[in-house]
Amino acid sequence: MSDEKQQFRIAELEVAKSLSDDTIVGIFRFDNPSRPKVGPTLLVIADIKSTLYAYERLLDALNAAAERTRHLVSQVDQDPLARFEKLVQQLNETAAGFVDEEAAPLQWQRINIYIIELSEGHMCFTGTGRLMNTFLQKQADGGFKAFDIFGSLEQPTHTDPQKPFASIICGDIRPGDMLIAGSSNLDRLRGELRIAERMTAMPPVTAAMELKHDLERRGIPDDFVAAIIACYENKPQEPQLTLELKKDDVPEKDVSTGSIQRLQEAEDDAEQNLAPVLTPLDGLKGGKELVQKLIRLLQSGSKKTISAIQHLAKKREPADPVAMASLRSMNAGYRSALTRKHKLMIAAVGLALAGSVVGYFWWQHSKRVAAEIAAWNTTYETAIDNRNRAESDLVYGNELRARSEIDQAEKIVTSLTADTNNEDRKAKLEKVTQELQGLKEKLKKIVKATNVSELYSLPEGTPSGSLSGLILVKDTAYIADKAGNNILKISLADKSIKPVSLPAGNEPIVSANEGQDSIYFATSDGKLYGLSKTTDLLKTLNWSTTKTPIQDTFLYANRIYSLDAGGNQIWRYNAVGGGFSGEASYIKASDVSLNGAVSLAIDSNVYVMKNDGQLMQFLSGGQVSFGLPTIDPPLRAASSLWTETDSSLLVITDSAEKRILIFDKSGTLKAQVTSPEFHELRDLSIDEAGKRILVVDGNRLLVVPLP
Repeated sequence: MSDEKQQFRIAELEVAKSLSDDTIVGIFRFDNPSRPKVGPTLLVIADIKSTLYAYERLLDALNAAAERTRHLVSQVDQDPLARFEKLVQQLNETAAGFVDEEAAPLQWQRINIYIIELSEGHMCFTGTGRLMNTFLQKQADGGFKAFDIFGSLEQPTHTDPQKPFASIICGDIRPGDMLIAGSSNLDRLRGELRIAERMTAMPPVTAAMELKHDLERRGIPDDFVAAIIACYENKPQEPQLTLELKKDDVPEKDVSTGSIQRLQEAEDDAEQNLAPVLTPLDGLKGGKELVQKLIRLLQSGSKKTISAIQHLAKKREPADPVAMASLRSMNAGYRSALTRKHKLMIAAVGLALAGSVVGYFWWQHSKRVAAEIAAWNTTYETAIDNRNRAESDLVYGNELRARSEIDQAEKIVTSLTADTNNEDRKAKLEKVTQELQGLKEKLKKIVKATNVSELYSLPEGTPSGSLSGLILVKDTAYIADKAGNNILKISLADKSIKPVSLPAGNEPIVSANEGQDSIYFATSDGKLYGLSKTTDLLKTLNWSTTKTPIQDTFLYANRIYSLDAGGNQIWRYNAVGGGFSGEASYIKASDVSLNGAVSLAIDSNVYVMKNDGQLMQFLSGGQVSFGLPTIDPPLRAASSLWTETDSSLLVITDSAEKRILIFDKSGTLKAQVTSPEFHELRDLSIDEAGKRILVVDGNRLLVVPLP
């Protein structure tokens, strides 16, 4: 019998449905051979957004270092944190050595690797990047509290190649606690797959199989990996006693009376469940017995009434005239059958009939009232369930499903508002309406920008839209002024301005891009100018483009990409001898429509923003299935798009709603930045390190804090 107090059960989930090899995902597990269920157990989970051989070799090097170091320290009886620190130190040294020897540069924003070590009572982890995770901590009441523990890991804005695993977290893990960690693409399906519900209701292996079957059934063209970890109490096996009963020791009647007893229990349970329908209102307790008494009285009275009628209807012999005369003189009622006794009996029967009818209709009315109350309460509880699910989905980042649950709850609440005379119901509906409105406000993620400052503005009366081609380089902003026919170099430190004249007769500047030595400005008719960063000299560059007008350009990997919305194409040009030439089409598909496209951005993926709010994504010339979620209010007048290779953000200006929208590259809304200073947003550039947004608003240049 083991002396260990707890053990771990780990189930792995892998689904390979990707149509193209553009990611490296995997789970690598290293168990203690002597105590595999107790630990220490090491898990390496990787999700790398590239398939270059350099990333595979990096992963191999880290796995080899993890296995080697784990084997050396796992047998040492020491503090789990100290042991894990030695492991992480070795991993950082391995990564640094690999980077120094590798010729190809690594883009760390594509790398998501986490290392988890499990030992009795402890869990330690480190990582770089972002992976889906949910830690379910068992509570005293039997419920679970969910945590994003990977999100608690402090990571620098830019990964240091010499120390990619920059921080460590170690904490307790107790029996009943559970963790799921996996590839980042599981985040958007967290609510749809009911991950938390399955983890709490099923053993890890069963939950992993259910999730795998669900993913395969959906047929999503992507690769998924995850590990489900559950901590259990290691209960010692109690010796079992074998009881042998002789046949004579068990009464034969127990065999039959057992089923009868179960039947009686079922009958009692059914009577208890039906009791609220038979006596639905508190004021009607005993109503059923009252109605039964009235019915018995009605039956008794009916029999007496029928008997009296039959008695009156009998043919009798004619009475003696002499006797009749004497009776008349005595005023004896002329032999009437309606004696006092009969009249009292008929009155009693009438009252009984009236009471029975009233009781019957009272009972029917009570049933209808009870049914109406039950129906209202059931519908109201459905709205509350929708509200609760929406709240849970917001916690797990499933905003699409949260929005759907809120919409359904609002429809239900609207259908229940007909009865406005019931104050209790009215109060309930007002409360749930306020709660739903609060959830909708959370979904909006509105951030009201403060400390918005004006960096530069053109004089009043200048035609709107004169400022264009904005780019921010460290503490210097470059922007073209069409009205003055020059390029402005503006210092953010002291707001000093240096104008550089443009050649006369130019078409408007549509874009600005930073090169190694110069800032490149492109016009809508295909002219290209280079402004030296050091000498501020402007010169015209050779650009052999024939596709105009141009909506936007982007400089990436020493190539210029030009957006041709009218031709439904993006054209690519190589840097040649101080200019750009070799015009070639980038988009391979013939059915792509770029009608209404206004902006272009590249981070190895190519993004095209349309003015109606549609964001298109391309990779290697092919369109990728991608889209932004519906937001409140909807995006309907996009004017510009910004992203960079080292950034995880997609930032869009919405001129109609006077806001700046910030998404991550999975399409999740991070913030809606608003300000009373926003009037006509046209273009933007971002300094993530300095936490600031530079935005063109009409003929003003504003500096906005980045939330």
